[in-house]
Amino acid sequence: MFSSFFVALKVVFPMALLMAVGILIRKAGVINRPDMKKIDRVSFFLFMPMLLFKNIYELDDLRQVSIRIIIFALSGLFILFLSGLAVLKKMKIDHNKAASLGQAIVRTNYILFGLAIGESIYGTGNAGLVALMATIVVPCTNAFAVVILEMNRSGQAGIRKIIFSIFKNPMVLAALTALLFKISGLTIPELIYGVVEDIASVTTPLAFISLGVSLDIGEAEHNIRPLSFYIVFRMLLVPVIILGLSVLLGFRGQELCVMMVIFSAPAAVASYPMAVTMGADGDLAGQLVCVSTLVSVLTLFCTTFTFQSLGFL
Repeated sequence: MFSSFFVALKVVFPMALLMAVGILIRKAGVINRPDMKKIDRVSFFLFMPMLLFKNIYELDDLRQVSIRIIIFALSGLFILFLSGLAVLKKMKIDHNKAASLGQAIVRTNYILFGLAIGESIYGTGNAGLVALMATIVVPCTNAFAVVILEMNRSGQAGIRKIIFSIFKNPMVLAALTALLFKISGLTIPELIYGVVEDIASVTTPLAFISLGVSLDIGEAEHNIRPLSFYIVFRMLLVPVIILGLSVLLGFRGQELCVMMVIFSAPAAVASYPMAVTMGADGDLAGQLVCVSTLVSVLTLFCTTFTFQSLGFL
């Protein structure tokens, strides 16, 4: 019981502490939110793709990913996509708010939270399956998010726009490049790969500090309804149902960890700039990221503790 508690604490405590550091340096006036957004852009285009590349490049066996886990993960994401579309059409709120809510339902912060949680549980460099699943999860959630936002903006979503959006994503490009190295058997010279490792090591602490700097509930009282719906549906109900099914189907270890991250992680940080760019409600998108990140600290702790206690992770 105590070992399970400490494993769960090891997963969430560094995240919470790094976010607290971010809050403190913002309060101290070291950096403000607008400046942090510039650093976030560097993280999105360089640090996070490099971390993903490193984890896939160091994977021992690509066959760790079974067809079973891919089918189950994609089925769950497709159900969330349908839920996002239903929100867009049925929920009686401003359609731009509905678009931001629909995007948040389908698009989780898989890269950041997945690799952080995987390495916290299994050790640095041992979260290869979690990293490899990003090659499936990231393109899929990006495509679904684009469809939801484009349906809100123009009433339709063109195939060309979706494909272009997927393949210009830095995380997708990094994952595909790493897979190319693995399949071809090519290796990176040690002198160069040392730089890759140095850049990748910056990613997790910087990203969580950035979350702390960026946390801003703002005018959340004006969005109580969509925020409450998101917390109850996406942060509580979805994980209970999907993870319960995962356990019943026999997923264990890193496979179960993958499911935990896909369906329990908070809304993706990148959902805010995408919502703004595509005409959805940027304020609500930012609030969804903040609220879900705070809630996830508790829910991920409880989930990790429960699965560890039962011997499932």
